[in-house]
Amino acid sequence: MSDILFSAIFTAFTMVRVIKGSWLRNPQYLAAGILGAIVGTLVLHACWPAYDDDFIVGGVTGIFGSWAGMALFDAILGVA
Repeated sequence: MSDILFSAIFTAFTMVRVIKGSWLRNPQYLAAGILGAIVGTLVLHACWPAYDDDFIVGGVTGIFGSWAGMALFDAILGVA
């Protein structure tokens, strides 16, 4: 579980940098991206626990989870 979680969190850092820009100017998006990646990883673990040690699935989970977290944050604020 920890391997996929670390992969998802580090991918969230990259996704925030690519989509929203600097982390120092947008720490709220970094927090939303990390939270989305963690929630995505936990959902993946609950549905398919066999993928716990797969590095690629962790990266995809981090990409989708961080994007979903930032999109949800934008939707809540009405910025999107």
